[in-house]
Amino acid sequence: MGGSPTYLDPIVIPLIQGPRILDVGCGFGRWGYLCTTNYWETHNPPQPPAVPEITGCDGYLPNVYLARRSSSYTRVIHTIFPPLPFKDNSFDTVLLLEVIEHLNDGDGRQLIDESKRVASYRVVISTPNWSAFREAHTTITGWNPLEAHLSYWPRPVLRRLEFKLYGAGWRPGGRYWRGALRRARLLSLYDRGIRPSLMSLSRHLPFFAEDIVGFWEKRQII
Repeated sequence: MGGSPTYLDPIVIPLIQGPRILDVGCGFGRWGYLCTTNYWETHNPPQPPAVPEITGCDGYLPNVYLARRSSSYTRVIHTIFPPLPFKDNSFDTVLLLEVIEHLNDGDGRQLIDESKRVASYRVVISTPNWSAFREAHTTITGWNPLEAHLSYWPRPVLRRLEFKLYGAGWRPGGRYWRGALRRARLLSLYDRGIRPSLMSLSRHLPFFAEDIVGFWEKRQII
């Protein structure tokens, strides 16, 4: 898997609990870097100089090589998932960020189950809030067949899987709506001014969000 939108950052980071983090589908290593540099913003972080121990895994070998070259991960392994090659409760938080839509429904559910198994505290998930199906494509590390989007995870499904949900970003709008704004010469104003200001509302109104962020908790953290 590759990258993820920047509007996920302020929602995801505070949901991370504990120093042992597994980044599933680590891609280019973006979340490893953010967890390292912004660890103090996570949920109840220990006092400095504590640093997280971050494990990354990805199914596309060039991504693994790229992530290994960063200083953010304790280790990065190459594995095709599911399943996850780790023992029960091996990590405090498991990150499934922009990952499950790259799997079919059955494999996606198994990966969620596996993530719950290896997490001691939390699983944090994000996925498009709409049916964003697409073909595989070329990334900065080459042609990646795992970049295809194979499934869609509606909010009711994620809630049944016991995730508490938030919204991230604001949907760009349908082509007819955007076409009307373009004809009125308001599209640039909407995209640069109005739409960004609406993003904070989507956190509590997930229906309008571009992406969904959720977390599942193994036990109540006090």
